[in-house]
Amino acid sequence: MSLQSAREYLSSPHLEPELQAELEPLVTAAGSGDARALAELDDRFSEPLAFGTGGLRGFMAAGLRRMNRPNIRRVSMALATVASRRAPSRKIAVVGFDTRLNSAAFGRACAEVLAAAGYQVFLGDRPLPTPFLCFAMKRLQAGCGAIVTASHNPKEYNGFKAYNDLGGQVVEPWDVEIEAEMARLPLVPAPPKVPEGRILPIPAEVEAAYLAMGLGLLQHPQPFEAARILFTPFHGTGGAFVPTLFEQAGLPLTMSPSQGVQDGTFPTAPRPNPEELAAYRAPLEEAERMGAEVILANDPDADRIGVVAKRNGAWELMSGNDLAALTLDYLCTQKGRKGVVVSTVVTSDFMAEVARHHGLPVMWTLTGFKNIAVCMDRLETLGEPYAFGAEESYGMLLPPSLRDKDGVTAALVVGEMAGHFKAKGQTLFQAVEALMARVGTFHNRLVNLEDPRPGGAKRFAEAMERIRTAGLDTLGGEKVVAWEDFQAGEWHGEGRTEPILDRPDQRDRALPIPRSNVLKFRLESGAFAAFRPSGTEPKLKVYLQSRADAGLLDRLEAEARSLLGL
Repeated sequence: MSLQSAREYLSSPHLEPELQAELEPLVTAAGSGDARALAELDDRFSEPLAFGTGGLRGFMAAGLRRMNRPNIRRVSMALATVASRRAPSRKIAVVGFDTRLNSAAFGRACAEVLAAAGYQVFLGDRPLPTPFLCFAMKRLQAGCGAIVTASHNPKEYNGFKAYNDLGGQVVEPWDVEIEAEMARLPLVPAPPKVPEGRILPIPAEVEAAYLAMGLGLLQHPQPFEAARILFTPFHGTGGAFVPTLFEQAGLPLTMSPSQGVQDGTFPTAPRPNPEELAAYRAPLEEAERMGAEVILANDPDADRIGVVAKRNGAWELMSGNDLAALTLDYLCTQKGRKGVVVSTVVTSDFMAEVARHHGLPVMWTLTGFKNIAVCMDRLETLGEPYAFGAEESYGMLLPPSLRDKDGVTAALVVGEMAGHFKAKGQTLFQAVEALMARVGTFHNRLVNLEDPRPGGAKRFAEAMERIRTAGLDTLGGEKVVAWEDFQAGEWHGEGRTEPILDRPDQRDRALPIPRSNVLKFRLESGAFAAFRPSGTEPKLKVYLQSRADAGLLDRLEAEARSLLGL
């Protein structure tokens, strides 16, 4: 079946020559019975590329289950159809792309489809950060948008993030309808005919407005002594705006000589992920030579922020949980940040405790900034101010005018924050320790598990069911006092069952949290363990928290692996 699909795909008159040249030898080999070629075709054509969190992501190559221009045309056509139905009065679209291989060509292909569908398209004239493009969508009142990026994945990947008329990543019903529309389209649609003048660059005033918004987030703390900061965009788009913001703010910043060069092959960071210390190898060497005190990092599309600083004389990567909590406390302490703090159900309770310490209510949602954006839209409808949002995976959003995480403006505020604590005689890690002394101790760990063997995703799904029905009384040697099944939407504890609410401390304003296959167990000491499998890959994440004993994390991890059969 996959071989037949590949032959039909190959015979299309609209298939790009380079994709045809790549696929032909594979189809010929498979037709001759080559087992390896048949397996490869099965991987490429057995099913479509899954429309996951906000869009598509996958290896770049020919095939239905790969990132390529035919699939970009298909998803763009589907986005145009759904956006025209859901937001018929808004015929403006914003399209951007990152520094990855083929990103510019994919971005252009998307823009052409949207323009042919009747949209006035504003297309980035160079690789631009995701948060800026999201700002442009709101500023230009776009009916939809798209960003070609695979975030922090290796160079072989690319992706497509779709945005709705509110400027956030598509959620239900948009995402379900886009996937359904894609299924109706041919495997290789014809390239569209683009009307004259329908694709324009993003106006310069939008860039100026974004920079002004970022500068407006500065706290101007006292005391203050500028920290020596090295910045790395991991060969991505952050270099387009972060140095300019620091310069306009009057804050010194040194760009990483090795990783400041835009390069979609990521030569010094094969895995350009700010969550992994290995990606910082080159800037760590540069930081030592220049005497830097802090390294700030953006992933290639600049929506995440990473911080590396010294603790007890050794460079250490700060967790996303600690950075979010410290940043929130800084904002509240300096200018009395007011409003609702939005967190996710797998993020540490550290940030929520800081919010409560400052008298701010907390709203909870599922993992991913697309869900935080939905909460922000709801707050706007209720007339409640938004204060801050973050998740453990190095994503924060300070300005309320965006609907996706922003590593660019976060870098500016964190850089200023580092200078404030430097003037107080503290490193960033010492500032975290001082904050914990005020609100309580939180140790956290993320455990990434993979089962690459055939049937891995099915085994993880079966393991989740075993844990769900096991009736666990203890974990890591501690009593389970409550547990939450987000798939059923139920909280179990104290001998009763209740719906899981997004604002348990404000039940008069609360709604049930959306359903998802997540399990979370809370222990007597305030510790927790949460299990979240991928919906499309043989991967599962375990999120652990301990309130006092760091050794409890080891015991929780060991038991989690045992429960999962690993």
